[in-house]
Amino acid sequence: MSPQHGAGSSVAGSSAHGGSLLLGLAATCLLALSLRIPTTSLGPVLPRIGEVTGHGETFLSLLTAIPLALTLVAAPVSPRVARRLGRDRAVGLALAAVAVGVLVRSLPGDVPLVAGTVLLGLGIAVATVLGPATISSARRADRPVLTATYSMSLSVGPALALALTVPLMHVAGLDWAGTLALWSLCVIAAWALWIARTRDLHAARVPEPINGAHDTDASGPTPAVISDPGVWQLALYMGLTSLTFYTTSTWLPTVLVLGGTGTAPAGAAASLVSIAAIPFSFAAPILLRRAGSRLLVLLAPLVALAGIVLLVVTGSSAPIAIAVLLGISQGLCLGISYDRVVQYARSPDHAAAVSALTFTVGIALAALGPLLFGAALEATRSTLVPLCGLGATVLLQGIIGLCSRALRPS
Repeated sequence: MSPQHGAGSSVAGSSAHGGSLLLGLAATCLLALSLRIPTTSLGPVLPRIGEVTGHGETFLSLLTAIPLALTLVAAPVSPRVARRLGRDRAVGLALAAVAVGVLVRSLPGDVPLVAGTVLLGLGIAVATVLGPATISSARRADRPVLTATYSMSLSVGPALALALTVPLMHVAGLDWAGTLALWSLCVIAAWALWIARTRDLHAARVPEPINGAHDTDASGPTPAVISDPGVWQLALYMGLTSLTFYTTSTWLPTVLVLGGTGTAPAGAAASLVSIAAIPFSFAAPILLRRAGSRLLVLLAPLVALAGIVLLVVTGSSAPIAIAVLLGISQGLCLGISYDRVVQYARSPDHAAAVSALTFTVGIALAALGPLLFGAALEATRSTLVPLCGLGATVLLQGIIGLCSRALRPS
């Protein structure tokens, strides 16, 4: 082969890889957006749904609780689904289920409302568990930027949904159902890009396996995964990240209002948490590969502790600073959690099994956090006790990050 021919082949191969990486980044971004927007877009229109349907808060709360509950059910079996159907095909079918569920949820009547919520919840649960596994199957050099894009988009999704749902309803002249249905366009675009990405991967050569190992037969959280202390350390770190996010999302506006902040500024501060998290969730997987990054896993939760201490000390007189600190911590912890799952796994199948366990633990803790915070707030009639409890939680997360070998950058 001539030097010119070899150089031409190298350039062509590099160009083809660049195109595949761009397609993978776009598909990964829209996948992550589709895991957040269908559920978080519901919050801004819940009052309107209650007015139109006549249902009370208990029924409306089920619409947000069902997807979380289904994750507990679907997470353990998602690796088995991926094993039978293929990882990429399973994610594609899950995205299709989310898109159909969003549309069904928007049809008139209580039955479509609940049925659509169940369908989209199942799709989100499966895709959430398998997302890190699909990143694990990519080229080793591509995994950091794919993980960064994935974790960043998980922060972008809630910010977009919370900021744009009500304006979309007014601009488009739609009711709550039509507005929620409009978000299905994002999921449909994600599904189309995912199909294109899957075909592109099949046309290319098989990527290098993780740590030089081939996929192993994993039908779920296997005994080896369940008995692995490192997996449980990852699960607790991710679970406490979810607990902090859902607790602050639920109760930060209330705490600020009790401290004297107006309703609108308190809601804006809560939205700022997700916005501030965006750049840091992207940066975390990349920063973990820098020299001296070991302390990042410890310091990330402690930034939230600083925000909680500021909230206790100043009350609601510094809502922007509090929201920014909480957002920085949330973004860093989110990026670290997903990156460590990808890096800890020995193969894509092992990543799916690890992801299944970490998400099961994560969702359980996420559901527990707001409940305990609210119970403490009601019992003590003071924000001090629940805030101290939340501060102790993020301190514990920092200690887990300091002591865990599984969370240390390699």
